[in-house]
Amino acid sequence: MADPTISIIIPTAGDNPLLDECLASIKKLHYPPEQIQTVVITNQDLHKAGKEFSFAASVNHAARKAKGAYLYITNDDIVLRPDTVRAWVDAVREFPNTILGAKIRDKDTNKPLAPGYTMSLWTGIAKPVFTSNIPTPCDWVSGCALFLSRRIWNKLKGFDEGFAPGYFEDFDLCLRAKKARVNCLLWPSAEVLHAETTTFNRNKPKKYEYWYRNKIRFLTKQASPLQLATALTLQYALFTPARAIVKRDGRLLPALKGLHWNIRQLSNTLASRRKMRT
Repeated sequence: MADPTISIIIPTAGDNPLLDECLASIKKLHYPPEQIQTVVITNQDLHKAGKEFSFAASVNHAARKAKGAYLYITNDDIVLRPDTVRAWVDAVREFPNTILGAKIRDKDTNKPLAPGYTMSLWTGIAKPVFTSNIPTPCDWVSGCALFLSRRIWNKLKGFDEGFAPGYFEDFDLCLRAKKARVNCLLWPSAEVLHAETTTFNRNKPKKYEYWYRNKIRFLTKQASPLQLATALTLQYALFTPARAIVKRDGRLLPALKGLHWNIRQLSNTLASRRKMRT
């Protein structure tokens, strides 16, 4: 059976020195190079298209240029193991109606990182899912190592660009996929190294604000009214204050900013929710 074409999509701000290492690892893949298209999308590319930077907008813009039968969505601080793409291609032949993730390790320490998650819509608590030696189901494949067919991508109409600049666009895609009877599976023989969130970690308060902003937007879009009320009560009356006090990590004010943003954007989020259900 002929090897399918793969488009590797890499959003980047354009100033990450790790991008060169990511691109070098693509050249070392054990896969026919003529069957691989690499699409690097920069902030400047988005500005020319009249859009502000976000991970979702970057990937959607690049996907329209992509020619592959399959898409691998990743970050500019990822290094691929040589057999990663080959492992995914073998997997989708067995599980064609599936979004695939990888085994992820920290680039510097080699410790396992979460390639997927589960999340309760009742509490808003996300729990990491790891994969060892067997394929592992999850609710949510991380957007730094997400492999799927063009058919599934088109069916889901890509990422929701309301999740900006980052976080939860991947979970939203995977939950919409689940409702469309598409599975999510972490594939252990596909392995990547990740210099974890080097961009957002430059500014921790903004990282927290974006996390809570998009988490609340996700719950507003995907949860029932009762689930949303329960999750927000637990998040803002218990979980977030407790973490801010115990860890002293400065997340409380960013979390409140994220809530305020959602109040102002509520009509837009509800419109996206209605559109999803039509």
